[in-house]
Amino acid sequence: MESLKRFSWGGVASIVAVTLVATAIAPSSMAENPDYNRVARRGAPTIDGDLTDRDWEGADWQEMDVYGGGAQPAGFEAFSALLWDDDYLYTAIEVSDNDHAVPAALVPDAASLWNGDSPQHRVDLEYDGLAGAAEDIEWGYALQDDAILTTAWSSATNIEFTDVAIVRDDANDMTYYETAIILFTHETDEPLSDYINDNKDAKVGYSDMVNANDGDARLGWLEWSSGIGAAKNAFLFGTLTFDHTPQAVDPAGKAVTTWAALRAAR
Repeated sequence: MESLKRFSWGGVASIVAVTLVATAIAPSSMAENPDYNRVARRGAPTIDGDLTDRDWEGADWQEMDVYGGGAQPAGFEAFSALLWDDDYLYTAIEVSDNDHAVPAALVPDAASLWNGDSPQHRVDLEYDGLAGAAEDIEWGYALQDDAILTTAWSSATNIEFTDVAIVRDDANDMTYYETAIILFTHETDEPLSDYINDNKDAKVGYSDMVNANDGDARLGWLEWSSGIGAAKNAFLFGTLTFDHTPQAVDPAGKAVTTWAALRAAR
């Protein structure tokens, strides 16, 4: 059996009219978690599960360093990054995990994929920091055997999955997740990229996490910031801002980045 398995899924979901809410995306006096701040830089990566291309090398990679659940599995760690362009929001997650498991007994459908090895994301577009807010968008995806599962648990009509790629490298105990999605604002039902282009100082609440499963049970999870795994609480999210400047490159044509140094230090 091959040790390196690459899977891709692409699809366009229909856009459904959504119920408007009273609040717009706007800076709020309520702060999110002040200890977690990150930037989505501009970039347009190819969605193939290869996170070594120039756009990702120049991204703001951060460790998912908040663990929840039972005892943390040996070797379980994860890093994540985001990019954006005029069309999509891109996410990338690199996971070190000795066992990749999304057992059908625990994950009979996409809605229950959180029971297996899988990422989850949750966004507070209104940046209001409210616990359990129905307007927050939460989604996830997983590789189960040879199939990619995708789902949205909250504000499902405000997200469109465009492309998802997952690579499992059994020989090195690594899993790589890469996606391109479109998020839609609640009040104006416009793509998030359009809103960002019109509002240069846009900021949203954000958290991401990865679940760990050993084949028999969900063991726990790693989060960047918090507010997903134990409880849905946007007040615990970090802040995500958006860089409008094209990534700088060195004379060799490679993006200027700290990601190579971060990897070397591990």
